[in-house]
Amino acid sequence: MSPRLPHTLLPLLLAGILLTGCSLTLAAPPPAGDVPFRTQPMPTPTPALPPASLSLKTGQTIFRERCAACHGALGRGDGPQATALRARFPDARLDLTQDFAARTASLWDWFRVVSEGRPERGMPPWANALSEAERWAVVFYAWSLAVPPEARASAPQRYREACAACHGADGREGAASLADPERLLRAAPAAWIEALRPERVPAHAGLPELAPEIRQALVAYLPDLAFAVADREVRDPPRPIGSAEVSGQVLHGATEAPAAGVTVTLYALIGSSPIFSQTTRTAADGSFRFPEVPVYAEADYLPMAEWQEIAYPAAHPLTLTAGHALTVTLMVFDRTADPGGIHIDQAHWILQPLADRLLVTEIWIYSNRGSAAYGGAGNPGMIFFLPPGASNLQIAEGELGARYRQEGERLIDTAAIPPGMGYQAAFGYELPLARARTLTLRSLYPVAQWNLLIAGDAMEATGPGIRDLGLRTLGSTVYRLYEIRPPDPGQAITLALRPRSAAPGWLVPVLLILGAGLAAGMVWFRWGRQVDPIEELARLDEAYAAGEVDEATYRRRRAALKARAMRRMGVE
Repeated sequence: MSPRLPHTLLPLLLAGILLTGCSLTLAAPPPAGDVPFRTQPMPTPTPALPPASLSLKTGQTIFRERCAACHGALGRGDGPQATALRARFPDARLDLTQDFAARTASLWDWFRVVSEGRPERGMPPWANALSEAERWAVVFYAWSLAVPPEARASAPQRYREACAACHGADGREGAASLADPERLLRAAPAAWIEALRPERVPAHAGLPELAPEIRQALVAYLPDLAFAVADREVRDPPRPIGSAEVSGQVLHGATEAPAAGVTVTLYALIGSSPIFSQTTRTAADGSFRFPEVPVYAEADYLPMAEWQEIAYPAAHPLTLTAGHALTVTLMVFDRTADPGGIHIDQAHWILQPLADRLLVTEIWIYSNRGSAAYGGAGNPGMIFFLPPGASNLQIAEGELGARYRQEGERLIDTAAIPPGMGYQAAFGYELPLARARTLTLRSLYPVAQWNLLIAGDAMEATGPGIRDLGLRTLGSTVYRLYEIRPPDPGQAITLALRPRSAAPGWLVPVLLILGAGLAAGMVWFRWGRQVDPIEELARLDEAYAAGEVDEATYRRRRAALKARAMRRMGVE
């Protein structure tokens, strides 16, 4: 895995604090749209064996967070992004439960695919996002989804009945160990299942012919012998407690006219992962109905309309009660490749100077002021520019190869942007100091507000259209805040970054010399140009007559001036 930015990428962790301190707001992320996966395969070194103990609970959590959107929560290829993904990648392998008995890929093969991705089939690489142990956990969990729960539950007893006499209760006895990790990882299920036929292996001669589902369950049980697999119960799907009805209507967002022929899918979600889905199409009046929806105790329900390959979910998940009905209205929009409606409401650049590099975070908050959804369905959406030399790119709420892709200096967000406000993109990277002497700001879209914040007071920025607003304490960190006059769309402005260093060594003696000269001049002014005491006496008399000096002060100062005048006349 490539190294992550030090300090956990300051900007992405502090963005909330910074924006709160600046009286700004982070908007909600864009709603789910199509996610065209376009990745570059990354070479992965030969992995170590899986850890001795594997938690399927960890694998399930990762699968629901990273994989269920396409593969579905139970691996059946029915995730909310599956339809759009298949439209662009007909060879996408989304259903992980099909043809277990004919599966020719081994666990090693699955691990490599998870690590390196399959760009030609829409599979992103996860080596940069997940550790080896996490990838093994999700592979073992996904591998187990192909076997029905009932077959998995009976597998230990089936093993004791059919295999333990020769291979031992732990699978480590006999001529061929069934618990050898290397052997297990490299053998495909099809080979194991074929070996269970009596006529295929001499040692199995005379054994009764096992039903296909029993052979499949036995092979799926083998990882439990080779590894200490914990949390096996998570493989069992939840059971419904009743049913409910969900109905509604789909409207065109621009005209509010009924939208006929729109695909509507209802997902049951536990956490953020679908465990169940039903699909229908709208009638001529835009109506749809799901009469028998299984109700799960811990599930929320999300209806989603798909129009022109872009998904439009309901504004909020629904909570269903067994025996009740709910109604919901969904909006869809036509698609456009014209970015004319896109407007950047706020752009924030946050810099943290370090000893040998500069950490940069960019936060863009934008809206679609048009009447059609911009981007999506394989078309680029928002495009941002990365400076030359940027490295260790990290993206909030996204990964390269999934929602985001990088093409040279361009970072492309492929999510569709329906009309509305409150979208955001946040990402960070680092620049070597050799590249960090200037900073080029550029946007393809009109910008209303552009701010630059520099952590500490060791660096300053200068350039056209920039105004220094001074230091701000945000959270526990001091920042210098600049307001920048945004350039026109497509144009760029370049700011110079330079250190606020201490005074140079030559400046101190010069200041001392100037100070000494100034002091000598003051002495000359005070003693070389004496004021005539007679003139001072006259001014003092005028001040006393005007009531500006009290009598005691007047008599004391007048006596002193008379003495000075007499001494001066004596000298002269």
